[in-house]
Amino acid sequence: MYKVSSWIFLLTGIAVGLGAFGHDSNAAKVAAEVAKFPTFDPRIAKVLFAVWHFCSGCMLVFGATIVWTWWRWRRGERRHFLPAELIAVLYLVVGPASVAYTGIPFFWLFFALGLLLLASSLPMRRAHERSPA
Repeated sequence: MYKVSSWIFLLTGIAVGLGAFGHDSNAAKVAAEVAKFPTFDPRIAKVLFAVWHFCSGCMLVFGATIVWTWWRWRRGERRHFLPAELIAVLYLVVGPASVAYTGIPFFWLFFALGLLLLASSLPMRRAHERSPA
């Protein structure tokens, strides 16, 4: 079971990281929407894009952190699940909250990624608890 969980954990981390590229590729669509409002304050638009690109960077770092956690686990490290599990909890909270706030079902993807990440980490953690230090 822990081998299957290991691969789910890794693939979920890769999906989170690749999400950064999907997210950032939509910046042009956001720019087109902002351009429809010529009275829109250009400073606010710059802040919007800075935050947009920052969120993409966060997704990439989250994915790298998850993959790093998996890599450390494969080498016998037992103490490094917390960063990945914090990312999972963030996704578990943000997904439903975003659906509730926006009404857009797409945000259930965040919940699903968080659930996969957290659920797959549990057998991995237990496999190490049973193995000798």
